[in-house]
Amino acid sequence: MKSRLETLYRYHTRLNRVFLTEDALLDAGVRLASRAVRAERVGVFLAAEGELQLRYALNRDLWLEMDEVVHLKDSSALSRLLEGRRTTLSATAPHAVLYVPLSPSGGDEVLGALRFERPGSRRCFSGAERTTARLLAAELAQNLVRTRSGSARRRQLKRLEALTDLSAVFASSLRVEDGVKLILQGIVRHFSLDRARLYLLERERQVLRGEVSVDLRGRAASLRGEEIPLTGDHRFARVMRGDGPDPLMKRYEERVVYLPLSVQGQNIGLLVVDNLLSQQTIYGEDIGLLRSFAGQIGLAVDNQRLFEEVQSLSLYDHLTGLAVRRYFNQRFQEELYRVERGGPPLSVVMIDVDHFKGINDTFGHQVGDLALKELGALIQKRLRKIDFPARFGGDEIVILLPQASAEDAANIMGRLLVDLRELRIPVPFSSAKEIGMTASIGVAAYPEDGRRAEDLLHRADEALYWVKTRGRDGVCTYQQALLERPSAADR
Repeated sequence: MKSRLETLYRYHTRLNRVFLTEDALLDAGVRLASRAVRAERVGVFLAAEGELQLRYALNRDLWLEMDEVVHLKDSSALSRLLEGRRTTLSATAPHAVLYVPLSPSGGDEVLGALRFERPGSRRCFSGAERTTARLLAAELAQNLVRTRSGSARRRQLKRLEALTDLSAVFASSLRVEDGVKLILQGIVRHFSLDRARLYLLERERQVLRGEVSVDLRGRAASLRGEEIPLTGDHRFARVMRGDGPDPLMKRYEERVVYLPLSVQGQNIGLLVVDNLLSQQTIYGEDIGLLRSFAGQIGLAVDNQRLFEEVQSLSLYDHLTGLAVRRYFNQRFQEELYRVERGGPPLSVVMIDVDHFKGINDTFGHQVGDLALKELGALIQKRLRKIDFPARFGGDEIVILLPQASAEDAANIMGRLLVDLRELRIPVPFSSAKEIGMTASIGVAAYPEDGRRAEDLLHRADEALYWVKTRGRDGVCTYQQALLERPSAADR
């Protein structure tokens, strides 16, 4: 008895310190246990989903590389051992074997089992040895739980520090897209996930729009083509509405986590992380950290959206939705820099609404504003994606047409003019109930009409003036104006 107490005391003293990993703890604990029980081989089995998986095997102080799985059957001797209905399990054939549960003293949790063996010998383990093995296994289990808890805390702290750094990077990103990509890459990396996807809410349309997806290699892919109506039965919509999970969500609840992004009680998006490829469980401690971090992501996204809205207001005219003159000048210089270095042709267009002062004087400024608003919408609808329109001042619109010669630009503007003639502006208080619009349009091209922005704008304005002198409602290039009015080059 005294010898057993001394053994337990030495065992407790050797294990009662901080082990950074389970490997280090098991190395120390199993070596000591093998000597105390006089076993040549000791195996550490960990319980997992109805089976015991061999984690470590020590044979005469040498670790063995072995794979072994013991499937637990109902009412089997090993099952009863792990359920606490037996304290030990031993056999002498083909050699002496002893199983003891790997369970902390006084606890209900069973981590697995220790197997002690004497290969080549049928000398059974004595009662004293079985008692010692059981007590040592309980001490080892207690320390294993503590080591796992400490490792989990250190892992969570490390992840929290990394995510805090990512939050700072996210907050300093100039665009939502850039910040979102960085944050998802960090989440996938630090939580060892297969994939992370972000969806943002478009409240006016009541749809959840895909933003970006990041896979386990950190590769980002756009999800902009995905739109999920909030009124539908899609599982993402159910999460956003706060409905209960559907059968598919319940089936994969350990491998797929849905995290709504909430700001001041309002959901603004959804973060979805999963391990569907690796089939690894996403543990509760990680879900808790991700859930708290989702709130920070939501706040950052909301702040950046607000910043972009404010920035957009400073760059775009609120009435027409077109860029303001300052923004246009910046883009014009960028396009000129491209064509100066051998890029494709570039044209610039000036548009002036015919008799716009008369519309304001006759029908009021509200009708005039509506006319400009409809003109802006028509321009944005009919132009190419690479074209860049702006409100230059009053009723004047200027448009950059990259990759377009003067002839190309005139053809594009000709089609726009046809659409403009068909546009009708409602005027309920007038006898006609509506009015139409026309415009005079001038075109200048780089380099034949000028190489500087101010020269090209001046030439386009001269071509526009030539249209006005010929009755308005038309399109003219600067070169055409020169041919019909040679003196124009000298003005």
